[in-house]
Amino acid sequence: MPDEVFPTVINTDEEERTSPSYAYDNRRRNGSDYHVAIQRTLRGRAWFRDDRGTHDVPAGHAMLFTHAEPTAYGYPKDATEPYALRYISVTIGGLGPLFTRLRQDFGSVVRMPDDSEATALFDELHGHFKQRTFSDRLQESELIHRLLIALYREQVQGTRTSDPIEFGHHYLRSHFRSPINLKLVAEKCAVSREHFIREFTRRYHESPGALLRRLRLEQARAMLAATDTDVESIALASGYASSNTFCRAYRQKFGRSPRALSPSEK
Repeated sequence: MPDEVFPTVINTDEEERTSPSYAYDNRRRNGSDYHVAIQRTLRGRAWFRDDRGTHDVPAGHAMLFTHAEPTAYGYPKDATEPYALRYISVTIGGLGPLFTRLRQDFGSVVRMPDDSEATALFDELHGHFKQRTFSDRLQESELIHRLLIALYREQVQGTRTSDPIEFGHHYLRSHFRSPINLKLVAEKCAVSREHFIREFTRRYHESPGALLRRLRLEQARAMLAATDTDVESIALASGYASSNTFCRAYRQKFGRSPRALSPSEK
């Protein structure tokens, strides 16, 4: 992995393609997995192929890929209008895991409509690079980070209607440190509590309650290892209503009280 942790823009440009001869195989590039691209369709459409199949990339969507992977993209043979695109290539630096997580959770083709926050940040990066107006490397890195976070958040919101169970999964992962009522979560997903729990458990092989307990205990265990914060504060910061409930759940999971050291920790 490169030593540089700050992501930077390598290049950005706009193109218009009208022929099926326009096609790229990313295995043939002279790049690496640390060189990534976000290529947004402005007009028309493109295709993108990965191990999940071949996907349409219409206007208001973007393809995400690295410069060293077995994927490909191009102009569709049956297209009836030009494919207009804008792309940004980035040395991803320390944001590699976030970029990977985005693709793992939502695939390599994501929604990116004209009026979205992600598109505004994408266009801002494009403009700053073209005009050489980044104030410094930190501003550049911050904008790339904000773009990836906005993309992730907007894909989550998109699942609220397209896949309410997936939306609920992302909601729980994002809000586990707060008090959560599964009935209210199910209402956000526009399904009944019973349906949400049943379908969630079938798909993710653990119940919503089990996911919450696991995430909260992982958070608490990390805090216990890294800080001297009192147990009550750790319990509240991890989503528990009281230290008693937290201590009981911790003992059930790890076989000891929160502040007792295991043999490997002594």
